Amino acid sequence: MSSIREEKFSFTISGHSVKALEAIVAELEVEGEKLRYEPVAVSEIPGKVKDALRSNNLDENIVLGVLIMERRNMTPDTATGKPRKVESFIF
Repeated sequence: MSSIREEKFSFTISGHSVKALEAIVAELEVEGEKLRYEPVAVSEIPGKVKDALRSNNLDENIVLGVLIMERRNMTPDTATGKPRKVESFIF
């Protein structure tokens, strides 16, 4: 079960300003790894951004933020276009 909090904020996707609501997703699966209780932004993705995602064979409805990936020891692999598990260090 997910919950949406009425917390409005703005951010940018590919230079386009987007208004969003914050939500907590009970379970999200990324590359076979289950993520629990992740905060996400719920918004309308601009048409130009959806077109760019589609043209690169990416899901046009979901954009993962770098923070979600970092918390799971993942990094974007630009060669494959997929997240890659990495070893992490806490300083």
